[in-house]
Amino acid sequence: MKKHFSILTLTYLLMACAPSNKQKQDTLTVEKVNLPPMVGNDADEHGCKASAGYQWSVLRNECIRIFETGVRLDPVAKDLEQSLSAFVVIKTDSSDQEIELFVPYDEQTIIVKKEATNKWKNDKYVLTKAKEIYSIEDANKKLLYKGAVE
Repeated sequence: MKKHFSILTLTYLLMACAPSNKQKQDTLTVEKVNLPPMVGNDADEHGCKASAGYQWSVLRNECIRIFETGVRLDPVAKDLEQSLSAFVVIKTDSSDQEIELFVPYDEQTIIVKKEATNKWKNDKYVLTKAKEIYSIEDANKKLLYKGAVE
């Protein structure tokens, strides 16, 4: 009888000290929540990784780094944030019928179509090129950005 009592008591104590399934699940959940985010896991809907400097180019139909591919145009207007540049991206060297503009604070890129020699336009911006210098004006002919082709 003492053996049965000792075995039953020991079994009961072991079961009382063992964590329940709920406690195990809670521990696993906490561990998953506390994992740091994976670096470079920020691809957009096109697969472009912003943390690596890539943005989607509608004109080129690929992820590009505008600071490598485009022409930087610095702000000229006093009311613009002077540390944010605009960029001009051309589809190819031989095709300049459409040019893509990356303008700060515009949520999407802007496509301007060739209107005349060295002039592209849409309802919001006018892009001109004179002696390897690009300029962006708004619809009211206010000069916004300017930069040289390197």
